[in-house]
Amino acid sequence: MGWREGEGVLKLALVKMKGCSSAEECRRAVEEVLALVKERKLEQLREELGVLK
Repeated sequence: MGWREGEGVLKLALVKMKGCSSAEECRRAVEEVLALVKERKLEQLREELGVLK
């Protein structure tokens, strides 16, 4: 992940956390962002390996 991608992920996490009213909500918001990042990285890896067409 490059710097710009990381910056975008951080901004998304902060936006999601902005509306949180508890630590638990913030934790879930960050987990959602991390799940999106993980899914995108998996897609990239599959593309690089030629699994997806």
